[in-house]
This record gives sequence, structure tokens and C-alpha cells, in this order.
Amino acid sequence: MNNHLRLNIYLMKRNRACLVFKNEGILFRVNRLVRALEFVAEMELLAKGIAAGGMQECYYELVDDRGVQLVFECGFDLEVLSLCLWRPDGRSSGLMVKVFSWVGSGNDFRKAVRGLTLMAGCVRMFRGDGKG
Repeated sequence: MNNHLRLNIYLMKRNRACLVFKNEGILFRVNRLVRALEFVAEMELLAKGIAAGGMQECYYELVDDRGVQLVFECGFDLEVLSLCLWRPDGRSSGLMVKVFSWVGSGNDFRKAVRGLTLMAGCVRMFRGDGKG
């Protein structure tokens, strides 16, 4: 069983990106994510906090350029990390539906964040404009 988490980001102009969460063949994509580089920075901080051995709980709002809001939820306790991505159910009830989940180790999460950071950094470096 392959339980590796992949976080891929494809940067576009004006700090937008396509963000992909992948695990065991399950893929969820956030198209035209706004404030993409801020998300990468938040994930780097979260990975550092987990590496320091602290118990972490994190909620981060992801918004695309159409105004669709998703919630990134991450919890870490006793060497087990859980990650969920929630989106509104589209009804007036205001309930959220889980669209992606992963459970693994803090080390696996840090590796995924390292890949995310490298992808974001390489694109900015090759563009040369630093605007992502």
C-alpha cells in the first residue's frame, strides 16, 4: 500500500496556482488558488513546527479566484498526522464535505512540503520575474 502524500503546485501569474493533493491514486485539485505562495510559506512553517516535536493543529482557508472557499485542516499528535480538505456542500445548510484526507507520519508530511517548496521555488527561479 502506497500512503505517500504528494503536494504539487503549478504557479501562474498574479500569485495564483493550481494546487494538487494526491494520495493512493486519489487526487484533488484546487484550480486558480489565490495567495499561492502564502500557502507554501504556511506549509513550511507547519512542517518546521512538527519537526520541532510540537503538537500542531492548523486550519487554513484556501480560496480560488471565483471565490470558492475550502478549508485545509491538519492535526499532529503522537507521531501521527492527519490532513483533510473540506469544501462547502453547495447547499444553504452551510455544511462542509470532506474532499480529501490523508493520515501518515510527520516525516512523510515534511517530505511532501519539501517537494511543494521545491516546485514553487524552481518555477520562480526559471521565470526570473519573482512574481509567480
